[in-house]
Amino acid sequence: MTTTLAPLTRARETAASLAVSAIAFLVVTGETLPVGLIRDVAGGLDATVGHVGLSVSLYALVAAASGVPMTRLAARFDRRAVLVVCAVVFGVTQLVAAAAPGLAVFLVARAVAALTHGVYFAVATPAVVRLARPEVQGRAGSRVAVGGSLALVLGTPLGTLVGQSAGWRVAMAGVGLLALALAVVVARLLPPMPPAAGAASAARGGVVATLRPRALRVVMVVTAVLVTAHFSLFTYIALFADDGLGVTGRAFSVLLLVYGTAAVLGSTWAGRLADRHPVRGLRAGALVLTAALVVVWLAGRLHATAVGVPALVVWGGAFSLLVVSTALAVLRRAGAAQAETAFAVHGIVFQVGIVSGSALGAALHGADLLGTVPLVAAGGGAVVLALAVRGGRAFRSGPVG
Repeated sequence: MTTTLAPLTRARETAASLAVSAIAFLVVTGETLPVGLIRDVAGGLDATVGHVGLSVSLYALVAAASGVPMTRLAARFDRRAVLVVCAVVFGVTQLVAAAAPGLAVFLVARAVAALTHGVYFAVATPAVVRLARPEVQGRAGSRVAVGGSLALVLGTPLGTLVGQSAGWRVAMAGVGLLALALAVVVARLLPPMPPAAGAASAARGGVVATLRPRALRVVMVVTAVLVTAHFSLFTYIALFADDGLGVTGRAFSVLLLVYGTAAVLGSTWAGRLADRHPVRGLRAGALVLTAALVVVWLAGRLHATAVGVPALVVWGGAFSLLVVSTALAVLRRAGAAQAETAFAVHGIVFQVGIVSGSALGAALHGADLLGTVPLVAAGGGAVVLALAVRGGRAFRSGPVG
């Protein structure tokens, strides 16, 4: 099966990849939106806060469990069609959730939306890389990661603000309508994209066959350690910023905005480094992340706000750089035929890392050791640095897609 694509102008290629990335932004925003509006949603559905919180856990579990099977099921279909269908299903389920008369309909809508999550992210990055010129493929591939990262630090707060002002149903419906509009844009901008040669048979080979290359296993381990370490602190960043640095209220909102800006810059730099110096970029990012977290820990102990706040921002930028580096390494090491299954596994590893990191942070917080969390996270960063030094070849330059 041929994988040759109709040539695109640079402007259309950029617009298409940005539209795909914008849908990634909406998907993650939709996933986390109930977190900021949990009391409002509970009141609107005549449910408890715990039940609405369950919808977030349910989404994550369904997304993780269905990522590989759904990606394998979609392996034989045109990639443009897969992306558009995912966006449409996600948009419609957001509208159903917004109009839900009760908790049951809300939970079902969230579960169906989650079915699109893993397969969308598995297909999106390989697709935008296939569109790009060889010299900028890393930069193009980083855009999907930027979309997902930006949702956590910008999409969710903005959605919460809209929900608080106009109602949670309006906020959720707005995400759905934007997803449907972008589905139309993607359908018009992307050319037909048949699966990569051998993709369907590779998908049938399963996870074990996909992870056979040692380099790919190294990338997955780095991802697991990195995400676990990061979310051990990020989950409780509001509490740490208040207790350790005295940053709360509006000042904390500003901090999150600056943190988000640094995350976007880190993701962008990672795309550029991936095209030029991927191994050195990974090692530098791991070193900066570890050092920044040590500084955050010291600043928290000394209540040195002027030192701790910039260090938190640097940490955010370094983490985003490393996340994109791992995603692009998956693409390079897996090859075109197995890239989507590998990305589905990468997504599962990421979700497991979030859960593990949150649990680790919760355990330390419960033991009244919140102040030590940045140091524990720095230990994870040191492990990532050691893996980057010893197994850096897994991140080296090579053919993409």
